[in-house]
Parts: sequence; C-alpha cells; structure tokens
Amino acid sequence: MKILKILFTTTFMLAIGCNQNQDAYRVDGSKGSNEAPPPDPRAEAMWGHDVAAAKSKSKKNGTLVLMDFTGSDWCPPCMALHDFVLTQPEFLDFAEKNLELVELDFPQNKSIDEKLAEKNKKLAEKYNVKGFPTIIVMDATGKIVHRDTGYSGKNAKTYTANLKNKLGR
Repeated sequence: MKILKILFTTTFMLAIGCNQNQDAYRVDGSKGSNEAPPPDPRAEAMWGHDVAAAKSKSKKNGTLVLMDFTGSDWCPPCMALHDFVLTQPEFLDFAEKNLELVELDFPQNKSIDEKLAEKNKKLAEKYNVKGFPTIIVMDATGKIVHRDTGYSGKNAKTYTANLKNKLGR
C-alpha cells in the first residue's frame, strides 16, 4: 500500500509537472497550439551584435542598451523569449524609442564568427552571466540598471510593461 501511494503521488506530480512545462511558454493562457506569433519585420534590423556601437548610439540618442545573452539554437527559454517577446511589435515599439538592442549568442548547432564568439564569451564573463537567457539593461556609461535571468512565459505586452516599470520609462 505504501508503494502504491508513493507511485500515485510520483505519477500525479509528474503529470502536473509535464502539464506546466508544456504550457510554460504559452503566453495567452489558452489551450492548444504553442505556436509563436510571426516576428515583426523590424526585429532583424533592430538587433545588433556590437555592445560598443550600441553604447555609442545610446549616448547619442538618450536610450539604454539591452543585452540579450542567449543560446539561440539550444535553449528553450531563450527561443521562447525571442519568439514571444523580443521580436514582437509591443516590445519593439518600446525598444524603438528607448533601447539599443544587442544579441550575444552562444549557439551550439550553428556557427558564428570566431571573433564574435570570443567577444561574447568575454562579455559573459565580464557581466557574470551564469544562465540563459540573461537580459542586462545598462545606461550609456555601462552602469547596469536592470538584470533578469530566465523567462517566465509572459507575453510581449506584459513583459514590456514590466520592463518599462522597472526602467521607469
């Protein structure tokens, strides 16, 4: 009987866990497909890879620099954050006026330029990145004003509202 209780409890917990994991990146709370909305066409042009250039633009434009440390081709939370938030109109509307966007990628299955990979590695060490995704927002002088690791599954509207609030914008 004791084994049966343990087995039932374990099965129940696994079932709950699987359901939560299946919907972990479901941003609208509904049942069904976990398909991301199509990316905003502006996304590709808005995301750069050069922190120094972004800091320079930040100083000139009075914006902040948002760095996304990501494992774009192997990290499920990174891919979900990218698909459901960082390439969506609600986020990009805010970013257009307030942020210089920098992707610092650590792919495992696709190749990137060796110099870029080395720069990204040094930046991850400098900013003590221990998990993916890590979002760091800093001012033009390099002072960190916000840091977040992981992805909670919020949609672009909610994620952006929270970010605006944390940045006071």
